[in-house]
Amino acid sequence: MPLGWYLAQGLIPLTPSSSDDEEGPCELPDGRLVCGPHGLVTCGKCCVDYSFMDDVLSQDREDEDEDEDEDEDEDEDSDHPGSDIAASNLDLATEGSNTTGSNSRRPISQPVSVETAQMPADLHDVFGHVLRRGTGRAFPTKFNPPSTSVTPSELFSGRKRHMLVTRYTFRNDAGKVLIRTDGACVDNGQPNPKAGWAFWHGLDPSGKLLVASGRLEKKGPFGDDSIQTSNRAELRAIIAALRFRYWPGEGFHTLVIATDSEYAVEGSTKYAKTWVKNGWTTRTGVGVKNRDLWEALLGEIERYKDEGMAVEFWRIPREWNTVADAAAKEATAEVDAPNGWREVLGFNC
Repeated sequence: MPLGWYLAQGLIPLTPSSSDDEEGPCELPDGRLVCGPHGLVTCGKCCVDYSFMDDVLSQDREDEDEDEDEDEDEDEDSDHPGSDIAASNLDLATEGSNTTGSNSRRPISQPVSVETAQMPADLHDVFGHVLRRGTGRAFPTKFNPPSTSVTPSELFSGRKRHMLVTRYTFRNDAGKVLIRTDGACVDNGQPNPKAGWAFWHGLDPSGKLLVASGRLEKKGPFGDDSIQTSNRAELRAIIAALRFRYWPGEGFHTLVIATDSEYAVEGSTKYAKTWVKNGWTTRTGVGVKNRDLWEALLGEIERYKDEGMAVEFWRIPREWNTVADAAAKEATAEVDAPNGWREVLGFNC
């Protein structure tokens, strides 16, 4: 089977195959089509778009269900992850809150973990996931909302489905997608701190929130020893979000990272330009803290620029970021921090 057949289903082949690079469409057991080399419905590298199969399969399912009771159909429609009710309360959700509609079965601030996998090093090239140090060739820019009072859910009220998940897209541009990130650290600056990160990137088929999270590693992306701090956790969350999926493959040209971290937003869009120019030293000649993560972040920006995708940062109030915040804090409770860097990649999510 082509490599894409495995990747699209969250599987990793045990051994290489002569058909791994086989081009053309590959049909999955559920009838969907993906590209052979990468397992993507929409692949910028292969220049293919098989998303039309979603409509075909959807029509087939409708034909099978046409004899069902009309009232039952209406109940199912209310559970669609793209419903207005599901989107209306996402910004100000708090612990223990309850809403009507698709999320009424669980508190909206309690995310579900996405299906992730730690990809073997020899397969990283499939998604272009080899870590690189940014050189200052490209920097992210700031996302400027029409007003400071408009919320992420108001601006990103669009819904775009990809495989089994639904993304939050800009209301006037389905090619611009939103991801909310956050980092947390218990006993920050004290003995034995514990840091965690998280990002919220969509909805599953039942309307539950999809959030990826984890403990901050003891070593950085290039093997440097590091400490557990909230600032490192903030940057780690952003890097994880950027590397989680091959976002251009889902048809996006702009990725908006919403975070309540001034450190991350100002550092990446403003101060990093000076740091690179000065050889990663401050005006006082001191080395820039967390250089390894800053370089990894800029490396991802450069990688996406080469793929034709822009990355923008939006600083939002903490109360608009409660989902990612809660998940990051929960991640700090993991017993031990991983010793080495871990790749968190999303399959079918």
